[in-house]
Amino acid sequence: MLQDRLFERIISQTKSRLTWLHLYFQGEPFLNPRFLEMVSYADSAGIFTSTSTNAHYLSESTVPKILSSGLRQLIVSMDGITQEIYEKYRIGGNLEKVEKGLKLLLEERTTQGKMFPRVILQFLVTGQNEHQIPRLKTWSKEIGVDELQLKTAQIYDFEEGSELIPSDLGYSRYIPDGKGKWKLKKKIENKCWRMWQGAVITWDGKVVPCCFDKDDQHVMGSLQTQSMEEIWASPAYFSFRTQLLQDRTQIEICRNCTE
Repeated sequence: MLQDRLFERIISQTKSRLTWLHLYFQGEPFLNPRFLEMVSYADSAGIFTSTSTNAHYLSESTVPKILSSGLRQLIVSMDGITQEIYEKYRIGGNLEKVEKGLKLLLEERTTQGKMFPRVILQFLVTGQNEHQIPRLKTWSKEIGVDELQLKTAQIYDFEEGSELIPSDLGYSRYIPDGKGKWKLKKKIENKCWRMWQGAVITWDGKVVPCCFDKDDQHVMGSLQTQSMEEIWASPAYFSFRTQLLQDRTQIEICRNCTE
């Protein structure tokens, strides 16, 4: 869990260049009891703050704190409109709790006359839930979310196909290759704007190139012992960017990415 002192040091080092802070990576941010204090700290430094949640922690006690924290964007991941479908992907999740918490937040935001956080409902489209999209669109309008995002799913070992690949390929990152296998819909090109736009910092201060590096296989440095400026211009980062521009297919995390 990211510690306050490290977080504050990171903000202090980067605030002159940092404009947008995504406070989440491979976990539920509201599990950190100091999470909203971190949001407020970043907001006080003039940084736009965003987070993503499964919404199980949107309660009568947390909603007022969220609204006063300075959080600018809240992404709610909800990949089904019925409990049966929802729990196929969100294993152990409670859809009723999600809906109740989301409605509570939106109602209280209206009552207080606030514009933020902007609420984005994110729906990961799979072969299991694509039939629910029409109903989802109606429901999201009824409760008043600011935006509905339909996202394509990243699938490991996609070449063999998967029940998670939607039948409507407009919602898929993958298409049949005509030989009984599947391939990326979009051709991989030797470029990536993310390498110059930002980076990901893990809970223990490691810097990795992007959110596709889920298991921190490409550590560019550590903010426990180095500055962000030093890491950003390091030989390791330069080498990684160079490899990406020359032949991106040689980097494992880039082979299943369409950025």
